Amino acid sequence: MGNTRAWPVLHTTDLNEAWNLATALLKIASWYRPDACYLNAWANTDDELRRLTETHPTASVTPYGRDGATLPASLDLAADDSERSRENLRAWADITSCHILWHDLKWPPVPELGLEYEEYKYAELEIACHSHDIHCEEWTPDHTVFVHARPGHDERAAWLARQVGAEVVGPPEFGW
Repeated sequence: MGNTRAWPVLHTTDLNEAWNLATALLKIASWYRPDACYLNAWANTDDELRRLTETHPTASVTPYGRDGATLPASLDLAADDSERSRENLRAWADITSCHILWHDLKWPPVPELGLEYEEYKYAELEIACHSHDIHCEEWTPDHTVFVHARPGHDERAAWLARQVGAEVVGPPEFGW
């Protein structure tokens, strides 16, 4: 058991740029299931909750308020194909902070860095909309792409970023 480390490889106000970089990183994965991802958003107001659920009525809503209060609430939505996921992410990002996480993939081995094996246990990819952290705790105008990998595999994260013309742009944070 353990947690990933998440390295930011892009901060941008352009969600299309973030999506395109994530798509390029997915192409480097030695294997991934496009349907093995989900979207998550937080609603902090009644208006946000209403708008999020109107946009995606099938989203699962989990209230986290105290003493029976509905808010804040977490909304989860399974993703089943790339284009629909992109549309869903855009719709939620227009309302609040949210993220998409691809979690059933493998990063390839990188023998020249001493990484002889594929990484699957800790391999994930994420776009955090309006956030510089994976939990979307503090709103920013930026969207951040995170490469998740095994703790201590800074070289793998940097190598993956270089393959798509990017670089690690900040320190890693504890992942999922």
